[in-house]
Amino acid sequence: RPSRPSHRPYRDDEPEDLNTEDHVGYLIGFTDGTIRPEDDISRAEVATIFFRLLTDEARETYWSQTNSYSDVAPDAWYNNAVSTLSNMGILDGYLDGTFRPANTITLAEGVTIVLRLLGYEDADFTGVWPSGQMAQYRALDLDEGVTCGQSENMTRRDALYLFYNLMVTKNKSGVYHLNVLEPTLNLVNAAGELDRVALIN
Repeated sequence: RPSRPSHRPYRDDEPEDLNTEDHVGYLIGFTDGTIRPEDDISRAEVATIFFRLLTDEARETYWSQTNSYSDVAPDAWYNNAVSTLSNMGILDGYLDGTFRPANTITLAEGVTIVLRLLGYEDADFTGVWPSGQMAQYRALDLDEGVTCGQSENMTRRDALYLFYNLMVTKNKSGVYHLNVLEPTLNLVNAAGELDRVALIN
């Protein structure tokens, strides 16, 4: 397996749909100045992080303020994020028609979202969910630094590691996603190492 860079930035996907030019805060802390890395992270918070990474073009293409969930109100702070990402096919809810935005996201749920962002479809996996997804998660080394188990709640720290691992993982087409986002810079070399000089420049 290629070595992983020790420097851990941040990222997400849906290749050309991501905003890599405006360095806005994708993970926002609390009013007391803390980020609380050991706190759980909710489904709404994860949706909002991915939504912030979208380019203006992607937002215009998939923009939605409506959804089919019974528990995502039009005036909810996370409505745009959940509605737009659901419209993109990245997020989905539960069989009872809910999204459960306040629920802590489990690792299996987070992994499913990340794999969709990498270009994988649910049909690519056999067996009962999430066995196939978790196997691919481990095969892609997306598990580096993540400490929670499949059915356990993710912490904000786990989420950061998962998002970073996504950045330096090859998508379904075999291209490192950071290089998809910055195709002229080749920030990740063939060995899977981050070129920090190119990143700084």
